[in-house]
Amino acid sequence: MKLYLIRHAESANNALLSSDESNNGRTPDPEITDVGHAQSEKLGQFLATSGNEPRQHPRRDTKSFDFGISHLYCSLMTRSILTANYIAQSCHIVLKARDDIFERKGLYEVDATGNATGVAGPGRSYFENRFPALILPQWVDEKGWWNRPLETDAQFIQRAEISLRSIIEEHQHTDENVAIVVHGDYIDQCINSLFSIPRKPQNYSSHWEANWVSHNTSISRIDIENRSSNIVYLNRIDHLTPGLITW
Repeated sequence: MKLYLIRHAESANNALLSSDESNNGRTPDPEITDVGHAQSEKLGQFLATSGNEPRQHPRRDTKSFDFGISHLYCSLMTRSILTANYIAQSCHIVLKARDDIFERKGLYEVDATGNATGVAGPGRSYFENRFPALILPQWVDEKGWWNRPLETDAQFIQRAEISLRSIIEEHQHTDENVAIVVHGDYIDQCINSLFSIPRKPQNYSSHWEANWVSHNTSISRIDIENRSSNIVYLNRIDHLTPGLITW
């Protein structure tokens, strides 16, 4: 299988942090910006266009240089769904939401003193009304999909490992090309987990809070076969013009 880790487009929270590095005006489940919509449109077109994936396996006789995405997953966070919708529409593929690939900490709000508190996510009717083509987990109801305390780093690492293993186990013995539209922290931990790379303390106390950083709508590809995992590329953004490159 080919696993494509795609970061969501620029969100309103991303834009806030880029402008003044503060949480003033931050929302628990932000929309994507106008730049984010432009990034997503470029991303969808890029993934759907023949010839844009020339890095095929060197020992396989392939005449296809397409992404050929066969399965598309997103988190239940609005910025992930909005980004993934562009891919689904451009590539004519079904979009399925997973409840285990969301951003570190989950949905939360920050008060004036900097304390973070978990908040409930949207209920089923929100998703059905706004994203009618999105396939939802059956259990999602009107109580809100999150509705839990703030997730700890230890809980996040465990969740990321379990959810990634679940996706790989479902697809690894196939030739399927699986794309998941997720979040920077999740992509970072996926790479750490797959390659047994420790979370270097200095990196997680810096402004990046990551070993591996990803631009908005970047594409990273990992090929998985017979329990081997091979990074083909990370943080690919050649679908973006310079004015659309954001963090």
